[in-house]
Amino acid sequence: RLNITPNYLNALCKKKSGKSAGELIRQRILLEAKRLLAHTDLTVAEIAYKLKFEDNSYFGRFFRKYARTSPANFRKAQQG
Repeated sequence: RLNITPNYLNALCKKKSGKSAGELIRQRILLEAKRLLAHTDLTVAEIAYKLKFEDNSYFGRFFRKYARTSPANFRKAQQG
C-alpha cells in the first residue's frame, strides 16, 4: 500500500522514532485495546475480533505481554 519495502519502512521508522515499524504497530494496537477496554462495554472477545486477532486467547497473551496485566484486570483497574 505504501509502495516501499518493509526494510525501507523499518529504516524510516527507526530514523524518526527510534522504534521499528513492528514496535510502532504493536504500541498502536495496545493503545486502541486499552481505549476499548476502558471506554466501552465490548467483551474482550469482541475487542480481539475488532482489532483483527483471529484468536482471542492470542489477544490475551499479546495484551498481557505488552501491558503486563490481563485485559480483564486492566478494565477493573480503570473502573475503580
